[in-house]
Amino acid sequence: MARTSAVQSVVSTLRSEIPENYKPGDLLQNERDIAERLDVSRNTVREALIHLEAFGIIEKTQRGPRVCAPNIGAVFHVMDQYFDRSPKTCQDLLDFRRIIDLGLLPQALENATEDDLALLEKHVSRMERALTAREAAEADYAFHNEIVRVADNRVAMTLYTVLTHTLIFYMEIGKNSRENSERTIEDHRAIVAALRSRNLPDALRALSNHYEYSEQAVRAVLTRSATAAETRDMAS
Repeated sequence: MARTSAVQSVVSTLRSEIPENYKPGDLLQNERDIAERLDVSRNTVREALIHLEAFGIIEKTQRGPRVCAPNIGAVFHVMDQYFDRSPKTCQDLLDFRRIIDLGLLPQALENATEDDLALLEKHVSRMERALTAREAAEADYAFHNEIVRVADNRVAMTLYTVLTHTLIFYMEIGKNSRENSERTIEDHRAIVAALRSRNLPDALRALSNHYEYSEQAVRAVLTRSATAAETRDMAS
């Protein structure tokens, strides 16, 4: 416990010092000098630097640890590993996407060019041609990611990018159902049509309808899976 606290203390100290005393590209003191200044062992400093590197604050070079440019995505890359594969997380991620997409849709509608709309249609066509649930989920993700990109919200874009694998994992749910796939494609085409007509109420309605159906479809799939698992447990 004491060693963990020492490492955390060094991490906290360096995280405070770096933005005040360094700029991106600057080299930090070497491990020995940091250890002497903070009165800790070099191993403690080494572990603290590993933490800072994981958060994208520094990077290791042959000349020593170097300060990186701020990158909020690195923080969420660390967090992404903590998302489980439970129904609760599935619902939470669906709500997260709904909040982000609906919140950014007005700006996306204002910014969207004909090229942007053509790219959205291309992603819908990819969904339609997909041979596997994974391919359909990747195209689905690309569609919603494009809406965020067009809205030009850097923080939301970073979040979507960092959560790519987690979001795609959950978007696969229900993609093996032809009915769900056809409805999903229909919903996406309705969203594009509303964006093309520059009709915000229609666009918000189309996107809301899409999420309502997605929630029902995902809940149905998860319920069937849970029932099947219970049946197998009772039979074993």
